[in-house]
Amino acid sequence: MHTPSQPGIPRFLQDGVLYEEYHPDNAFRKQVYCFWRLRTQYRLDMDCHYLVLPDACIDLIFDVSDHADGAALVMTPGLQAIELNLGRSFSYTGIRFHPGVWRQSQHVVAQSQMYSSLGVMDMAAVARKLKDDIHVEHQQTRLQDLVKHLTEHKVINETAWLLQLLAQPNPPKSVDELVQKSGYSRRQLQRLFRSKTGFSAHDFLKILRFHQALAGQNMDGYTDQSHYIREFKRITGITPVAFRGLYR
Repeated sequence: MHTPSQPGIPRFLQDGVLYEEYHPDNAFRKQVYCFWRLRTQYRLDMDCHYLVLPDACIDLIFDVSDHADGAALVMTPGLQAIELNLGRSFSYTGIRFHPGVWRQSQHVVAQSQMYSSLGVMDMAAVARKLKDDIHVEHQQTRLQDLVKHLTEHKVINETAWLLQLLAQPNPPKSVDELVQKSGYSRRQLQRLFRSKTGFSAHDFLKILRFHQALAGQNMDGYTDQSHYIREFKRITGITPVAFRGLYR
């Protein structure tokens, strides 16, 4: 099962930075992996350099700090992690959509886009209301209402691309195996993956394999330990041992 993880808070800042995930109601689970909050508990002594790992999901992010400009950010890394300098005081909340839910994902991968409105909803107004919502339950209700709105206005799809693939405990290890399981031809599959997720089928499987290994679920996708270390380093820029030492 694809369980994307974002453990990108530096260990030496773990007391001052809080990251929380909470999962949607059943009606939204085909679209949303989780809702999340990332914020400082107090003003940090130094800037927080947060590492965002590739997960093939699309995040819709709201800055709910006092100095926010109100626009919503839509982003996802490509095949390599990106480091964001969030400063010393920040507060963000967001929606992590399953791969293929955000329409035109190919225009978001490895870049970001700012939106003042989505559908007919003003994003600054949404951000202000989220800022005023002290309780997680209230934020979740508001974000789920936003998901409904985005669905009605065709900003997002009603379900993830190949949701049954994401739900498998042991996803396909190769594009050939994916072709057999999906029922698409190789050419169809490559075209659909690009248009639906913004990733090639090959790169998408790399991301699934990486997150399964990161969660300690399954290492079967790698031929050996050196293959795992080499691919981990390509994605994060550092070895697994160094990663565990730097991030929680």
